[in-house]
Amino acid sequence: GYLEWEVEANTIIGDDYAPWDLRQSIPVSQEVDDLRIKGAVFINDMYYVSGRGDEYPMIYVLDREGAEINRYIQPGQSNLGMRDLAYDGELIWGSVERNIYGFTPEGEVISAFDSGISPCTNIAWDSDREILWLSGTTTIIIGLDRDGNRVSELNRHDLRIYGLAYWSDDPDGYPLYALHDERDTNLQTLCKINPDTDEMKFVRY
Repeated sequence: GYLEWEVEANTIIGDDYAPWDLRQSIPVSQEVDDLRIKGAVFINDMYYVSGRGDEYPMIYVLDREGAEINRYIQPGQSNLGMRDLAYDGELIWGSVERNIYGFTPEGEVISAFDSGISPCTNIAWDSDREILWLSGTTTIIIGLDRDGNRVSELNRHDLRIYGLAYWSDDPDGYPLYALHDERDTNLQTLCKINPDTDEMKFVRY
């Protein structure tokens, strides 16, 4: 028969926060005893975090409160491991030097290809175009499909990029976020990019 339903936005922690207020902080390095924590994604109430590890780069799995519940060795042969992670609703994606790996939350590698960027350090999943946005610190931003085919590219606007993220519901229509150093002040800066127009907006320090 017919189903009547409605949906509304809801925050887990509460509504008494302005945009960009800190809502939660987890001492991951302390919990997993790894001082080189790099990328993170949140999947089904769990955090998946990349770190250097002792002998091998690791993926740490933590619950919502930050307690470790599992860990496994990252894909690839690099001693440094993945600096950034993304999630497409099925696979976690991370880059090891210039290679991109798509793997299940349990650690099974499903896809691997060469990004063409050496090293590829930043990655974000674009849920609207169903592509991965990738870059190095000083490269252009490229868009690859799940098979590794280049389908788009963006100007890096002379930024030194240290992280990418994607928020489909950005109210200004600039859903691709980039963390970078501002040249004049050396401050850690967040900006956002409209992939359709290649325009950029400052967000905050």
